[in-house]
Amino acid sequence: MNGREQRYSSAATALAYVIMGRLMEYDLWRGRESSDLTPDLLGDDQMPSSEWSVVRSALRSMLDESQEFGTLELAEISLDGDLDSTLRAVACLLASIGYADMEMYTDAVATCERLLEQQANLPILPRVMIQLHACMRNAEIKDFRKALYWGNSARSLLEVLNSSSAAEQKIVDGLRFSAEINVISLNDAASDKVSFSASKWPTLPALWLELNATSGSAAMEYLAEDYKHRIRDRVLRRPPRSYQNEDYISRNMYAYYVRTQLMGDWQMYLQASRRLGMERMLRPVGDSQSSHGCLSQGLVYLRKGWASGQYKEALRLVREEGPLQALDSELQKALMRLQQYGVTDLEFHVLQAGAPLLRAEEANSVCRSLLETPLPRRARRAQGWYLTQVPMWDAVAALSREMSDVDYLSQQMRERIQDADSTEAINMDKAAEALNWASVSDPEQGRWVSTVLSTYSRNDDWRSLLDTVLYKLCDIGNVGALDFLGQMSSSDMTLARSAQIVSLPEAVGGDLLAGSAGAIADLCVSVIGSTRSSAARGAWSFGGHNAAAIGTLLSIRRPEQQIWSVLVDFLRDTSIAASDKDPVLDVFAFHVDDIPAEVVQRVSSDPERLTSIQPGLFWPSAKNSGPVLRFLCAAEAISESEALSVLMLLSGAEEPSDRIEASKSLPLLGKVIGNSLASGYLLHMTMDPSVLVRMQSAEMLGHFLGCANVNSRLVSQRLIQMLGSDGVAVPFGALRGLRLAKENAGVFAQPEIVDTLHKIARDHAMVRVRQAAKSLLT
Repeated sequence: MNGREQRYSSAATALAYVIMGRLMEYDLWRGRESSDLTPDLLGDDQMPSSEWSVVRSALRSMLDESQEFGTLELAEISLDGDLDSTLRAVACLLASIGYADMEMYTDAVATCERLLEQQANLPILPRVMIQLHACMRNAEIKDFRKALYWGNSARSLLEVLNSSSAAEQKIVDGLRFSAEINVISLNDAASDKVSFSASKWPTLPALWLELNATSGSAAMEYLAEDYKHRIRDRVLRRPPRSYQNEDYISRNMYAYYVRTQLMGDWQMYLQASRRLGMERMLRPVGDSQSSHGCLSQGLVYLRKGWASGQYKEALRLVREEGPLQALDSELQKALMRLQQYGVTDLEFHVLQAGAPLLRAEEANSVCRSLLETPLPRRARRAQGWYLTQVPMWDAVAALSREMSDVDYLSQQMRERIQDADSTEAINMDKAAEALNWASVSDPEQGRWVSTVLSTYSRNDDWRSLLDTVLYKLCDIGNVGALDFLGQMSSSDMTLARSAQIVSLPEAVGGDLLAGSAGAIADLCVSVIGSTRSSAARGAWSFGGHNAAAIGTLLSIRRPEQQIWSVLVDFLRDTSIAASDKDPVLDVFAFHVDDIPAEVVQRVSSDPERLTSIQPGLFWPSAKNSGPVLRFLCAAEAISESEALSVLMLLSGAEEPSDRIEASKSLPLLGKVIGNSLASGYLLHMTMDPSVLVRMQSAEMLGHFLGCANVNSRLVSQRLIQMLGSDGVAVPFGALRGLRLAKENAGVFAQPEIVDTLHKIARDHAMVRVRQAAKSLLT
């Protein structure tokens, strides 16, 4: 339709395009006849008398896939000097909303500011509304000073505005509240100070109370939801909600989202965006295509609302579960924003989650840009109010796994030890932990050994980073690093050094372990005794290296320094927290054939003694422990009925962590209940609603591929299906399962698996997944 010819009718139609283009994306009107909901906008001779009634009418229309056309039409109408000034103002407001919905923020700013150049022709009320929109859109592109200018302009005009009716006065009071809040929050955002501005907010006027009431009942259900937990397990919900109820919630929340923009309140708009994003991420849908659409929309709205914590969790979910196209879209936008707008922590969250999508040369370039471009040490977050440390090294750590130029990153970290603030040490430690040190050149490794030797004893501030680098170099057999670790251990043995020494392969660290075994045994006995004494008083550890697990590995590798009697007493002490005992039981379970039979018999003789009275800090539960089940199955010290009972309790639990424990236990459960039943149970768990449970189950499935009394064809078909899953979690779990199967039995003569691996190695979006598939084919 040509807006120049249709005039006022075109404005109402274009408005319907803008609003309904977004609503149709949500699929809110499933199974309904559009003719029952479409208003007669096309034949109107007059524009509706109020922009508010136009919005309410447009929200009921059924025009879809026309958002861009409608927005451009509205922008043209707003600049047409021959048209009524009020109509132009309405068109400008709605064009701003349309551009923002399409993330064309600079166009939204330009549309508002172009019309404000002609503001002498505008009535005062529309002029204020457009100034508030210019304020809000400039804030979106982080131009806080210009946004503050427009906020102050709107507030000044509102001081002299006289309303002619009670209805108009309600709108004016609402706009005054918006202008006041914008100025307060933007004063903070434009400065470097940290201020809890919410305490200075004026009282909500009647209009905002009504607007909040319309979305309150819908939003509260999501605010009360355990978002971080439920985002990864969206099928299990309390209370369960129907699709019809979800439609009602979505309509109300989206209507509130639009109304906050019409009123020009930046903080309320951010809050509405955040709530709408959470609703999108948590909403259950009936098919995968709709689910992917919801997740993609959720990412956009969480980013719009500066919902830092929720956005980070959502990015991780999309990386694990898909759609990877949505993650790639967020990644490309983040790279552009780093160049164009002010830095927030959101861009670094995207880099951290999306780094595996980058090719090696892209990761090299982005990493160089981050390390060589001066960045502020702090950035805005949480709706723009608060300052936070820029998580640059978190992003660099994620990029380091994808880089080919590892010498460059290694050099950057090494040089910063002398020049940078030592508070960076703990953040740089993440990158050192993630770096592939085997790919670092020999000369660069040598320079690091020299740096560690010269810096270690005189710079405690960098000790954590130096330890990480030292241990990583020892892992790859660097002679200088191994010698230095031996010297340090002989003078001061610690649990961290003990853990590193006992974990080194025999070919690399056998001599070092032989010389340190006595000191490690004495240290483990001492720490285990202290742990038992603390547990008897009801005190628990805060985690860290587990002395009993270290002592177990030492006793296996160096029988002459065994401490089995101390370990048996430790495991049979019920006052020891599960967080201290479970890691040791897992070591026993997976090395049961390497442990003396009399030790296994003593530990397994009274299973009740293996449980714990308390779970310990950060541990989910002390009951129905997966490690206890795995050890008893490995030792064949549990009956079939008892094993099945514990398995059903774990696999039927609401917490995904318990179901993961059930999945991890099934290979060892096969010794008790038989491989046929265990593999069948595991096949069922590969359809769990939690992506993390499916990932673990895919990995464990590889254990049964090629086993006796197992339908290998059924197992291989399910593995092939899981290799084709979206996201990275389940395919990567399946690849690890195939790696295990190949190491155990060499089963890659099956053509279906080989063909699937070739396809993944060629087409998968993530580089590491492609590399893992290629490594299985060699």
